[in-house]
Amino acid sequence: MIKAQIENGVVVNLIEVDPQRIPAWAATWVTPPAGTHIGFTYSGGVFAPPIPPAPTSDQVDAERDRRLAGTMTFMGMEYDVDQKSLARITGAATLAGFALAAGAQPGNFLWHGGSEAFTWITADNTLVQLDAQMTFNLGKTAAANETLHIFAARALKDMSPIPADYTADAYWP
Repeated sequence: MIKAQIENGVVVNLIEVDPQRIPAWAATWVTPPAGTHIGFTYSGGVFAPPIPPAPTSDQVDAERDRRLAGTMTFMGMEYDVDQKSLARITGAATLAGFALAAGAQPGNFLWHGGSEAFTWITADNTLVQLDAQMTFNLGKTAAANETLHIFAARALKDMSPIPADYTADAYWP
């Protein structure tokens, strides 16, 4: 038979005892139903699993950061958007913006001043040629992706309580 030690309405210990020889120190312990674990609550003769604490803002931020370290879709391809990749995209988009201001035309893959077509490596290591307009739009898409994740996290943190399933894709872009 199992006996449960209850302190302040919470199961703090479970022991198996011989029903014919229950130790005196466990005589007042309660016999719980099967499946009861340490941490269960006990009130009015009823055992219940503990209610997990609501997620914290820090947990939402960690989920946001995890998602931002992944990929985003641009022109049907997946691109890495971790911190280093995002810095590279931002730099390329800035260079593309200057080229556009200087008159770079669509379809000109030498807009960057090099002798080889401007090429980006996608998340699956596919090489993609990008003109200045595409490169600038890659940067705009990356910035929008980051903004959408930041505001999705903000919306979650503004909920009271934060939903237990805050990691569900339904909450995120």
